[in-house]
Amino acid sequence: MKALAPDRSENDPNLESHILSHLNHPGIPRFIEAFSHDGVEYIVQEFMSGYPLSYYIVNGKRFTEEEARRILLQLLEILVYLHEPEGTRRAVVHRDLRLSNLFWSDDKVYLVDFGCARYFDNKTEQPIGEPNIADMKMSNHRPGTRTYALFRKEVSPRSDLFGAGVVGLDLFTNWIEDEALFQRPWQEILPASDTFKDLMETLLNQGTQSISTTDVWKRFRT
Repeated sequence: MKALAPDRSENDPNLESHILSHLNHPGIPRFIEAFSHDGVEYIVQEFMSGYPLSYYIVNGKRFTEEEARRILLQLLEILVYLHEPEGTRRAVVHRDLRLSNLFWSDDKVYLVDFGCARYFDNKTEQPIGEPNIADMKMSNHRPGTRTYALFRKEVSPRSDLFGAGVVGLDLFTNWIEDEALFQRPWQEILPASDTFKDLMETLLNQGTQSISTTDVWKRFRT
């Protein structure tokens, strides 16, 4: 159950409930109900066991490249469902992909917290400027607020692809023992294969607006 205090003006509980009520995917906890009590809005979803990925990072887990790849593959499959709906269901952009919003249980990934989510079509797209990806830095447990701000402002599938890339980098945080290394570009310190780094570049490259989420997902499958 999620409680939304009145001062959380950034989030629209009615919109979040509406979006969740129209989603039916095994990687997204099922919407049950929404209600208000004493000025607080509540959203109830299906209970999922496990912990957010941030929990594992804080407790020292070192994700292997294969684990990171499987996590990202599942996340991208969820994004394909959100970005490229079939029938009359509207496309959705999550806009808040981070370790704390991804639960991991029995090697399965679940996406939660649609408070920043928006419906998407060509009329609602809000592009942002081209960020300098080479300047992205890894911090102890998550990217800085400036990094998140880059993709939260945009209502476009590429903002979620960028967010998935940030998640991918964050999964390797505990492999970096010397904190001074966090000041260097991620390409120089990520303990992963060149193939995996190329996939990260694809996600983090804002030129991916010309690539469908399905195409990116297929690249991870090969």
